[in-house]
Amino acid sequence: MRFFDFLLMLVLFALLACGMYFLWLNLPAEPTEFEKYVAELSFELPNQSSQFHANMRYPDRKISYHLSNNCSLKKRNDFLDAVEFLESRTILDFYESSMPEIVVSCSNIAPEPSEEGHFVAGEGGPSVIINASRYAVIFVGKIALYRPEVCDTPQVAVHELLHALGFDHNANPESIMYPVTDCGQKLDQNLIDEIRELYSVPSAADLLIESFEANKTGRYLSFETVIANYGLKRVEESVLKIIVDDSVLKEFDTESLEIGSRKTLTISNLKVPRSMDMVKLVIETSEAEITRENNAAEIKVV
Repeated sequence: MRFFDFLLMLVLFALLACGMYFLWLNLPAEPTEFEKYVAELSFELPNQSSQFHANMRYPDRKISYHLSNNCSLKKRNDFLDAVEFLESRTILDFYESSMPEIVVSCSNIAPEPSEEGHFVAGEGGPSVIINASRYAVIFVGKIALYRPEVCDTPQVAVHELLHALGFDHNANPESIMYPVTDCGQKLDQNLIDEIRELYSVPSAADLLIESFEANKTGRYLSFETVIANYGLKRVEESVLKIIVDDSVLKEFDTESLEIGSRKTLTISNLKVPRSMDMVKLVIETSEAEITRENNAAEIKVV
């Protein structure tokens, strides 16, 4: 009989110990703060830029255009000659489209007040721009071919096309981007080099963890993070992974992100190991990215 009493006491003691351990795991505790994470953004900008703003480019090096019906055959041919001229000297390609990125008109363009910083008076330039941090991404550019072409080469049309690519006037009388046109002006080598540098980066997304802060109370983690797309292409699908002790604790479908867009994710009371003192976030997509080096953020208990 004593044996069964002893066995019963042992079982009760074990149950009590398990209950106390379970209670310890789930009892409220003082909040534990984690380090705050902010992405270190250090994009290479040219020492000198010939553009309205540094790092202006279209999403892809293949750029679409549309010529307005009000353009004469002469001006249409001038523009096509300008396209051929730039294609032969740069890594850019142009193609005609009914859904264009560059709209070519043959009359004056009166810029909207919000566009005046990018338009050269009466000529045109980028008109819809998204600041994606890494690049100022041009979605729409406008060209006005109203000035007559008096040279054998398409000086005026090349000048206007370069404006639509984000390039400003310069003070070199021998440059094709000098405000006053002369038939002897040339396409500057530094413009060719700048175009090559800008468009050598492929059209791809660039997901990153922009910021991340968290606190833990007992076994429950609460956090807020901002994810962003600093790239040149929309992301169709993405997922955010919460990693603790080298294991994926939870995944969140963060879906699509447009160029330059951000999403804030706020999570409360996610159950985690009580002893956890470090948490890692990783934003992933199966699509191509400019770089994946900024896809993760790791923070520790303060």
